[in-house]
Amino acid sequence: MRGASAVDDMLAGFADVPIQVLVVWEPVLKTDVAAPFTGVLGLIGDRRVIQYWDPDLVVSTDIVRSANEDPARYSLEEPLPPGFIAWDAILVFGASARWDEDLPPPAHYDGPVAGAIDGVKRAIANEMQRETVSPHGP
Repeated sequence: MRGASAVDDMLAGFADVPIQVLVVWEPVLKTDVAAPFTGVLGLIGDRRVIQYWDPDLVVSTDIVRSANEDPARYSLEEPLPPGFIAWDAILVFGASARWDEDLPPPAHYDGPVAGAIDGVKRAIANEMQRETVSPHGP
C-alpha cells in the first residue's frame, strides 16, 4: 500500500500532464482474498488512475512471459524464475504503446514501487520529451 500512496504523490508532480495510470491489484499474499476495499483504493485519488482487480494474475503472467522472452528489455540479467509473480512493480510505457496480443516493451520497469518513484519520474519525463520531438527534426 506504500506504493499506492507513492504513486499518488508522484502524480501530483505531473498534475498538468495528460497521462493515464493503470493500477493492477493481485492476490499475492495469503490475506489477499478479495479485491481491495474502498479505503485501499482511495489511497490513489488522482482522476487519471484506473484501478483493476486481477484475481487470475493475467497481467503478471504476461509481464513475466514478456520479460523472459527478452530479459534485457526489462533491465534483467537473466529470466525470471518459474512461478514468479510480478507484483509491487511499475512499468512506464510511451503514449504510442499498444497492448494487443503481446505486452509492448516498457520504457521503464522497476520495483518495489515505493522505492522506484525517482526512476519513474525520469522515465515519464523522457517519454514526454520523446513525444514532443518531431520525427523531422526540431
